[in-house]
Amino acid sequence: MIKLISFLTISLLLFTQVNAKEPFKWYDDEDYKPFIYKDKDGSSKGLFKDIMTEAFKRMDIPLENRLFPWKRTQQYVKEGKADGMVTVPTKERRKIFYATDPIIIAHDKIFVRKDNPKIEQIKKITGIKDFKNFKVIDYIGAGWAKEHYKGFDVVWAPSQKNVFLMLANKRADIYLANEFVGISNIQQLIKEKPQYAKNLEKIVVLPQPITDMKFCLLIRKNSHYADIIPLFNKTLKGMKKDGTYDKILKKYLTIPKD
Repeated sequence: MIKLISFLTISLLLFTQVNAKEPFKWYDDEDYKPFIYKDKDGSSKGLFKDIMTEAFKRMDIPLENRLFPWKRTQQYVKEGKADGMVTVPTKERRKIFYATDPIIIAHDKIFVRKDNPKIEQIKKITGIKDFKNFKVIDYIGAGWAKEHYKGFDVVWAPSQKNVFLMLANKRADIYLANEFVGISNIQQLIKEKPQYAKNLEKIVVLPQPITDMKFCLLIRKNSHYADIIPLFNKTLKGMKKDGTYDKILKKYLTIPKD
């Protein structure tokens, strides 16, 4: 009996060690600057990358990060090719994912051309319900938009950069997005596509926040890492307490300047 117990104990230890070396696979959006994006050299950068890297280092869990177009990312994670992704926990996503505490709560605002003939009406918008009077634009794979824009007049763009190009070319009235993400995209597009600069420069962001987006780490319910959520939440609180979290936010959440 003692030999059997010893054998089982050793086996359990070996199994735990092997599992501990298996990285948490985190897939995410390759083009959501400054939150998460693929740099020119192909490496992942951004606010989410810094927070996730620091948190998993403190939890002593190896982290593997890969970035893809957002729609493909979500499909890969659902198929089990990765353990999780950082995004907003919609009702649909909660069916197959557990959510951590918010990594960040982003205040989304309206982007609109300043010469839009409906600009005065748009300035009076106070909530999503008011969007029904305008042509809204968003990009394919935006789960929050898909859930909240049912019954609205929506144009679906292939990517977020296309959203701003289409908005600049009067294909829609309004786009709801995080201020930092939106301005970063517009300034990058002006450099990449100078032929559209004149129209892109007419896009402004209105001051009133319309909704709060809670970006959380979503972990597949059938992932063997599904039980780390309490530890992740505790680690995130520790990062906020010792000032690391605020330091990361200040690094990324500034309005980009030319």
